[in-house]
Amino acid sequence: MDSKNPDWPCPQVLVPALSAASVWDGPSIDGLGDEWQRDAAIATLVRRAADDSIDPASLEGEANALAGPVQTGAEQEHDRKLALVFAGAFQTLDRQRSAAIASIERYAQHQRALRERIAAALRDLDAASGDAARTQEIKAAIAWDRRILDDRRRSQTAVCEQPARIEQRLGQIARMLSALLS
Repeated sequence: MDSKNPDWPCPQVLVPALSAASVWDGPSIDGLGDEWQRDAAIATLVRRAADDSIDPASLEGEANALAGPVQTGAEQEHDRKLALVFAGAFQTLDRQRSAAIASIERYAQHQRALRERIAAALRDLDAASGDAARTQEIKAAIAWDRRILDDRRRSQTAVCEQPARIEQRLGQIARMLSALLS
């Protein structure tokens, strides 16, 4: 749990934004913006690269063919196309990662609200000690909320791993593309 962000329940430190330079050693992608979307072949490769059911290594041939052969005098264009692919993959995966982080924060907020509701129900239980029907109703509500809390807690590891899996995929894509640079 990150003490700076109480809505971060994961053991991994929350890094709100990625830096392309942390995984990409190729040509700068600064200023490329959404240019990758204007080339249908690059956009298609980016979509495939961002698809977690596809092994990034299997895209090497496609990326190499898209960039074209490395010819004397054409190295810049070759590398620029690979940089555009990385720029698109970075934007796409960074959006996915941001959505995953927002989802984890909502998850943590719901967990906290559930714990607070259980605590309030326990206080109500003490106050309702003379009313057997009300006591039974509160106990049933507490049991249900605890079950939900426990079920969600068991899935927390998988939920917390999602941003890290996206970061790993981005690193795989960056290494594959970097190896193709002239």
